[in-house]
Amino acid sequence: RLAEQALVEAVRLQSIFDALLRIARIESGRHDAGFRSVDLSTLLADAVEFHLPDAEARGQKVENHITAGLTLDADPNLLFQAVSNLLDNAIKYTPRAGRVTITLARGEEVVTFTVEDTGIGIAAADLPYVFERFWRADRVRSRASERGGFGLGLAICQWIAQAHGGQLSVQSRLGRGSTFTVTLPLAGAP
Repeated sequence: RLAEQALVEAVRLQSIFDALLRIARIESGRHDAGFRSVDLSTLLADAVEFHLPDAEARGQKVENHITAGLTLDADPNLLFQAVSNLLDNAIKYTPRAGRVTITLARGEEVVTFTVEDTGIGIAAADLPYVFERFWRADRVRSRASERGGFGLGLAICQWIAQAHGGQLSVQSRLGRGSTFTVTLPLAGAP
């Protein structure tokens, strides 16, 4: 039992180290982003498929409204990580029988994808801090999840969006859910 706990803690610490290393590389400009033409529609559908078993195990409904054939210049590994982090949070902080919705739409020069949940939400006073590393609204969010995080996932998502010339924003109401929106420039957009 003690060895099992030590292994779990070692994996947790390795995850923190990997996330911090990734952040440091992005901030220093030393991250070797593999930018190429990426079908964002397929990438999002793959991320949903990856997280679907977890949502189903929690009795949640996952809806996707993904416009097909939207491409952009991006690093597919980084984008998948951002989408995966957002979906993981939505599932983690949504109660049984809740709903998680992912939407992808095209604007004139941008694509926008949102991850919306019917979860516990984030207090208005906490919203300015959600993208800071190591920050957690732990009074409510930590107790609501059996899988506590490190307070790095949203910071990484924000840096990934910025590394792609985009932005990440959040709207949330405590007890009603959250919507995270990523806006990225289309391939060939100025």
